[in-house]
Amino acid sequence: MDITDKYILLKDNENIKKVYVYEIEPITFLNFSIETQSNILNLYSEFLHELNFNFQIYISNKKINIENYIKTIQNSIDTDGDKSYKELVEKYLVSIEEQLKEESVYKTRYYIIVSFNREDSIDISELDSVIYKLENIGCIVKRVKNKMCLKRILFESINKEVVI
Repeated sequence: MDITDKYILLKDNENIKKVYVYEIEPITFLNFSIETQSNILNLYSEFLHELNFNFQIYISNKKINIENYIKTIQNSIDTDGDKSYKELVEKYLVSIEEQLKEESVYKTRYYIIVSFNREDSIDISELDSVIYKLENIGCIVKRVKNKMCLKRILFESINKEVVI
């Protein structure tokens, strides 16, 4: 029905729902000791038990556009250095581009999608505090609060072949 800077307004049969989207940047679980892994699993289990609302976990896996990826790297590297530095950067970029052409590279994004009936008196700070408990595990969590970002997520979820 509508997309705002805070949520997506969705009509589901006769119900109107507010849908909140949280992007989760996961941790590399296997890099930790067995004890730390066990602790993370316990914290994650506690987190799941605290979720007392409807939610979905959405994983977006999109192929990376090689040219855009290389341009992003070029823009992030300071090329004001001397001539040998510039040559080294150019060799690095050519090498990266060759490697990327040989194998497909994907960007994976993780989201938690939460929906409430429009009539529900939801305290968004309460919802945030539950979701942000993932930060205790080591994840980076942010609620998507931008209309254009929400549109992009919806567009990519519908158009599976989109290359980013």
